[in-house]
Order: sequence, then structure tokens, then C-alpha cells
Amino acid sequence: MTTQSTAVLTGKVALVTGGAGGFGLASALLLARDGAAVTLTGRNVDSLAAAQARIERDTPGARITIQAGDSNRDEDLRAVVATTIGNYGRLDIVAATVGNTVPGLLTDLTGDQFMQGVSLSLRPAFVAIRECVPAMHDGGAFAFISSTAAVMPFIGLGAYCAGKAALDHLARAAANELGSRGYRFNVIRPGVVRTGATVQIFSNPPVVNSFLERVPLGRLGEPDEVAQAIRYLLGPESRWTTGQSFAVDGGNELRGAPMPMDIG
Repeated sequence: MTTQSTAVLTGKVALVTGGAGGFGLASALLLARDGAAVTLTGRNVDSLAAAQARIERDTPGARITIQAGDSNRDEDLRAVVATTIGNYGRLDIVAATVGNTVPGLLTDLTGDQFMQGVSLSLRPAFVAIRECVPAMHDGGAFAFISSTAAVMPFIGLGAYCAGKAALDHLARAAANELGSRGYRFNVIRPGVVRTGATVQIFSNPPVVNSFLERVPLGRLGEPDEVAQAIRYLLGPESRWTTGQSFAVDGGNELRGAPMPMDIG
């Protein structure tokens, strides 16, 4: 069912990385409903086209641009930003949802594997800051996707935990360094949410149950519940909020992570 737009973001232009699905698509839907023009980027152009069609069905008249690119690569995101400016003349808000890791016990990873795992969570956020800030001449707002793993240790995901913790602190550093110029940086730490990246978890009842025992609200999450928080952090409602990291996890952080966790 289509939700009536409040048009709060009319005149604003948004860039969503990882925009073809999961948190990216859910966030783009809300941004478009509220009147923002949106550029979606991701590595698969067919998936981006499907996301664009979904948004246009949901919000007739939505202004959506798609462009394939790897958010880990400076030159790819630089090209996406240039396209956004060329199409809309400005860039105001960025939802950077890309992140991944290299799983494995810390003693089993090589140094290169560990650093690659950290980088897959951290580098896309840095690239978004580095390439987008110069194009945002009137300041702007960033929202990044971290994880409860930034504050809770998970066995076998040490590189992921380290990368997400670094992402949280990168946002704080950016908020401190660039706040006087009108830029805001905030982070969401989702719990276990139903996305393409969590298929193994949701298809494994014992793992699902091990998490449910540690979620006070008694269920796992959906992408739109995280997207609502992203939308808040990117909109005028949060204009005095920066350098913060928020858990959207049903209360999972209150009870900690299941250990050990086997999602194989």
C-alpha cells in the first residue's frame, strides 16, 4: 500500500549506496515518499533497475536515478556523485548502507584477510565522506549502517566487529571535524534483520531461536524498521543530532550476542 508523502524533503537530493535492496532500498523508498530526488548506486544494474521500478510504483512521480558502481572504489562513487549533480544540481543527504567482511576466527585469518574484512565495513563510509562532502556546498547529512557487532563481540566475526566499531568512530571523527561547516554524521546499529545478507540466519531455526532468546521484544527485524531511523537521521527532524550511533535491534544489545554462533 502506498503511503501519502509528507513532502518534508521536497527540494532535497539523496544518494543511497547499496540501493538495490535491503536497508538501501527501504531507505530510498522513504526518502522518495517524502519528496527527495534519489540516486541509487550498487554493483548490479539489473537489481538497481528493479529497485527503481519498485520506488516509482510506490511513489508515482518520484525522481529516481540509477548508476552502477562499487562503493569501495573512489572513482566509481565520484562518477555517481557527478551524475547526481548533473541531474539535480545538488546533493544534500547520503545513506551509505554498503558493508561486508571476511569471516573466520582471528587466529585463522591472515593479516591481509583481517584487514580486508575491516576495510569492507569501513572503506565505503570513508569513500562516501571523501567524495560527497566536496559536492555538498550547503552542508548535509550522512547516515551509515553499522551493526550491533560494533559493541558486542561475535565469535568468528572479529574483523567485522573491528570494522563496524571503527565505522562508528569514523562518524564521530567526521562529525567533530566537519560539524562547523554544516555536515552531520550519524550511525545506525541494526540487530538481525531480514535482508539478502541474512538468508543463512533466517533459514536456520536454531540460530534464529538463539537470537530470539536475546531480543527483549521477541522478534527479529525488517528493513523498513531500520530505514525509519535512517530517514530520521537524514531529515530536518534530527538537525541538532550528530556524531551518534543508535541501536535498532529489538533490545538485543541489552542481552548480548549468542556465543558461539554457527551460521554455516
